[in-house]
Amino acid sequence: MSTMGDPDQVAPARPARVDGDVGASSARPFVLVVDDASEMRSLLRDVLEPSGYEVATAASSAGALAAMSQRVPDLVITDLMMPGMSGISLRAVMLRRAELASVPVIVLSAYWARPGETLDAVAVLSKPVNLDRLLDSVDLALAQAARA
Repeated sequence: MSTMGDPDQVAPARPARVDGDVGASSARPFVLVVDDASEMRSLLRDVLEPSGYEVATAASSAGALAAMSQRVPDLVITDLMMPGMSGISLRAVMLRRAELASVPVIVLSAYWARPGETLDAVAVLSKPVNLDRLLDSVDLALAQAARA
């Protein structure tokens, strides 16, 4: 299993998606990655694109909201702790906007120890992220969204 901390990170071999697979607006599901660390944005793009996803990135929650005003993603993967607006605040804004409320969110964080605080996320994954688990979580989130 690969994790972000592995020096020889390699995305697991997964079949590319084809027309008719999960995705609201195109043959390739559109995933927005939000993280203030450029290395993490690059890593996630490098893992998700060969697995059949269309990927856009944003370095902040404000950038993510701007991107989502142009195109609603099928899934958002966001860091929790970011300068300015956190991933929790980003999700709260999304829930208040009708066009974004049903977009599933996966949270990535090196720090999560807030008992009782809910994220309304389909998954919360710790950093360094296990890439196999991330891809499984992405597949599951998109499949659940397609059935909703």
